[in-house]
Amino acid sequence: MVEISEEDIPFFAEVTAGGRITIPEEIRKIFEIKDGDALFCRIRIVKRKSAHPETK
Repeated sequence: MVEISEEDIPFFAEVTAGGRITIPEEIRKIFEIKDGDALFCRIRIVKRKSAHPETK
């Protein structure tokens, strides 16, 4: 079992227009994150958007 502290809660985010990500509301509540707060984030890419869309 992996121990996770409140300071190391993983979550998934999708990159949107302009390279932005959304921090889920539950995470913002746990850490009391407010607009204007500065955060240190770690990035691990788990899936890349396909460069060539599949055709049917």
